[in-house]
Parts: sequence; structure tokens; C-alpha cells
Amino acid sequence: MEGAVALAVPLKVGQEFTLAKGEKEGVLAWEAYDTDGQWFRGVFSLPGLTVLESTDDAIARKLERLLLAARSLNRSFLSDGSGLKAVTRLSFNRNWGFGSSSTLISIVARWAGIQPVELHRLVSKGSGYDVACSVAESPVFFKIQDNRHEMTSVDFDPPFAENMFLVYLGNKQYSDTEVENFSQQSGGDLSRQIQRISEISHQLSKENKLESFMNLLSEHENIIAGILGRETVKDMLFSDFKGVVKSLGAWGGDFVLAVSTLGEAYIRDYFISKSLLTLLPYSSVALVFNKKVIKAV
Repeated sequence: MEGAVALAVPLKVGQEFTLAKGEKEGVLAWEAYDTDGQWFRGVFSLPGLTVLESTDDAIARKLERLLLAARSLNRSFLSDGSGLKAVTRLSFNRNWGFGSSSTLISIVARWAGIQPVELHRLVSKGSGYDVACSVAESPVFFKIQDNRHEMTSVDFDPPFAENMFLVYLGNKQYSDTEVENFSQQSGGDLSRQIQRISEISHQLSKENKLESFMNLLSEHENIIAGILGRETVKDMLFSDFKGVVKSLGAWGGDFVLAVSTLGEAYIRDYFISKSLLTLLPYSSVALVFNKKVIKAV
């Protein structure tokens, strides 16, 4: 958010979208599914895009704002009264914070024929790195420069991936809330921290020694803890873990990255003993470098 270079790794999982002619003229029927089945259904007027009915008013209003924001960038988007049915399907549990919102922004942007980042700016206060990841096909360096989102593909495929696990903490974090918290805590000159975090991102991308990689993760975590005035997640919850626990995404919730020289069995046994049963091997969910250069968007 303040211009530091971030190392961002897109996931193999995502969100599918299908659009078909609706059964009723003048309405857009929307259904949303994840791995547990249907979690939202709503009906919107066309072309007005007002909510007519829904299973969750808050979700319906958020979707209404997203569709109207897309129309503000393309006046012809959903501008007639033809009936439509839209269906989204997440290939992961929507509570995991794996990108249900960012992939939806990309879906609607593509549907409307507009840039995802432009739509993101209208509906979110975040940096947009997650929206950038939703259109990327490999790990990227992400940076905000002069109000532009720059991303460049990076060769990041750590040789010690078997020592890296994503662990679900079960605490749903809301990005807009965490962005607001960051804005309140990050006053003052951050130039030194921004420079060091950028250096760490580049060093992480080419580090081949596990111990050095872990040291860089710990340093990054401590820098952000200092800016936010918070304890690290490891100090709070996992102080006896023999390795590194790194916050991901909205700082302090959803998933963490756990890395240890002691390997898979130790990592699994440790977190299972904490009743944290969702452990995903890094290599099972992360995309790897495919030598495609991605330009600024």
C-alpha cells in the first residue's frame, strides 16, 4: 500500500463463472457456490441493478455496488432488460480468504470489458495485489508506483517447498478492516521499512538455503509487527514452534505460512496438536514460474 515491492504467489485454486439466458426478462439471477454448496442467491433488476431479493442482504448490497461500479466504467454494461443467470463456483471454502472477492472483481471486469485494477479502485481500499494475482499466471513482484500497479513475473519455485505449509487459523479477516487498521497505525516516515521490505522480497525470490529463507521471513514479520504495533502471530500463538510462522494476506488471520527445517511430519504433528487440522502443502496450491513476463496494468 505504501510502495514496497511484494512477492506475490497466485494460487492454483480460483473461481469459475458461467453466464446464461435467464428464465425471466428484466432480472439478473445470481447463484454462488463453494466447496460446501450454494452459499448465496440473489435477484437484481435489469437494467436498474437494484436488489429484489437475496439470501444475504449484506452480500447482495456488496454485489450491487460492484456491478454498478463496473457500469460506471462501461455505460453499456447490463444496460438492457434481457434476463440473465450468473453462477460463480469457488474451488475452495469461501471462508479461507483465498481470493473470493478479488477473483469476483476480475470476473466482473472481464465480463464488462474493463480493467480489473480500475474496478478494484472503485470498490476496495486495498493495494490490489490480490486482484493482480487473479490475472497472473506465475509468481510476481507487485508494486504501486505513481498510482499504477506494476507486476513482473519472477522465477520463484523454492527447492525446499516440502518444508512449507499453509495453515488455516480459522479467523476470518476482512481486508477493508485491516487496511483501515494499517492506515491508522502506519503514520510517519516509513521509507527505511519500505526499502528493506523491497529488498527482502527480492532476496526471498532467489534464496536457495532454507535457514536463510526463514530468517528473511522472520525479519519481514518483525518489521510489519513494528509498524502495526502488534505481536507477531508466532509470539501470540506458536512461541514453541521450531521454525517460522509468517502472516499472509490480511495480517493476523486466515492462513499463515509455517516453515521448519524439521520437515513435514513435525509441522503436521505440531499444528494438529493445536487442533488446527487444515494444513496445505505449499506446492499443492501455489503456481510456479512459467517464464511469461506480465506488464504493468
